[in-house]
Amino acid sequence: MQVRTDEELIVRKSIAAKVGSGVGLILIFFGLLLLWVPWGYPWSYLMVLLGFVIGSVGNRQMNRWVNEPRADQVLSRTLRGFDDKHYLYNYILPADHVLLAPYGLFVIKARGVDGRIRCLKDRWQRDFSLLRLLRGFGPEPLGNPTKETRREMERLTEYIAQRLPGEEVEVKGMIIFTHPQLWLEVGGATLPTLRLRGLKSYLRKAASGGEMAEEIRKELVRIFDEAAS
Repeated sequence: MQVRTDEELIVRKSIAAKVGSGVGLILIFFGLLLLWVPWGYPWSYLMVLLGFVIGSVGNRQMNRWVNEPRADQVLSRTLRGFDDKHYLYNYILPADHVLLAPYGLFVIKARGVDGRIRCLKDRWQRDFSLLRLLRGFGPEPLGNPTKETRREMERLTEYIAQRLPGEEVEVKGMIIFTHPQLWLEVGGATLPTLRLRGLKSYLRKAASGGEMAEEIRKELVRIFDEAAS
């Protein structure tokens, strides 16, 4: 298994996340102090609100780029053991996580959310949790993983078409939930949706469906590695 990860991007995003989270806390602190100043009443609420927004964004980015294990680390560790014809690209291509295997090209949308998740015909729901709310602002949102994955698949398809004109490369997608404390219910999803522990089994089944042309695979390795360099 060969892994390519944009470590410099992770460092930059980590610094920005820490700064955002810190600035948010500072604004909230000074906003509360202004409550004791006669003229600070309207400004205190504005500062607390601004601090909450900035802090929420910063904490959300902290969950993605700082708190370990990150999605790239989890995927790299899980896919360890596959041969060197498997390439995992993290934060390098138009999709966050791309797996190039002898039997196909996959966009992986990794979600680290916990709790009870339901996907019924691509409609997503997450049960409310008071404990999750009390843990702090800025938790990773569920969003709509199906739409996000399809957008990344489209961007990667366009990226390849620009660099390999005339070649048709099928880009597949999957949604992987990485958190161990997860209850996942799926029905009628148009993209493979599974927990992390099912990823290897899914890929082994996919390998029985036929192989990608070796010339195309080598060209994809070339253009993806150029992006990584």
